[in-house]
Amino acid sequence: MKNKFVIGYYNLANFVTLTGLVCAVLACFMAASGNHFLAMLTLSLAALCDATDGRIARANRSATNRSRFYGVQLDSLCDMVSFGAVPCFIAYQMGYNGIIDILLYLLFCVCGATRLANFNTEAAVDSPDLKLKHFTGVPIPFSAMLLPLLVIVHMLAGHLSILFRLAFLVVGIGYVVRVKVPKPDGKAQAIIGAYMLACLIAILVIQLVK
Repeated sequence: MKNKFVIGYYNLANFVTLTGLVCAVLACFMAASGNHFLAMLTLSLAALCDATDGRIARANRSATNRSRFYGVQLDSLCDMVSFGAVPCFIAYQMGYNGIIDILLYLLFCVCGATRLANFNTEAAVDSPDLKLKHFTGVPIPFSAMLLPLLVIVHMLAGHLSILFRLAFLVVGIGYVVRVKVPKPDGKAQAIIGAYMLACLIAILVIQLVK
């Protein structure tokens, strides 16, 4: 629904999208306070919102093409913050803040923005119904799956600059490589969810033990 007094379209899907953005920003504050578990928990909630908002939007049969296009743009803008900038900030707060690290974060964000702009272009130009059958390049929310694993390794083994640098470099390049990545079906999403939950439990246990 379009509001008469302020810009934007207001529906459940967009509310979920913005909730994910809020969770991701909260992850920055949690990371700054040194609480790895809460940082990864809120980032995981952002990923959950990202996995949910599209389904909600597609279920809304009464939405206009304009409001759907708005939803695509909003989702990508929030994704750039949540899964582009936020992981870099968290890694920086964890001590990976050298010159090389910062350069890799910049590359990571540039590649993430390029990937999202390409996704929006494909959705608008190549798909009249704004529905794509596959992703081109690694989906940017992949960083929300990678970072918890990196945090676990960091908590167990200490500072590992090479691992973090390699991870951000490879994933960043993966964003812009022209490869078709199938959209995860229900089974794949269940596996991803189980993996994320296992990572959160592991981080909580390690944090409590230490």
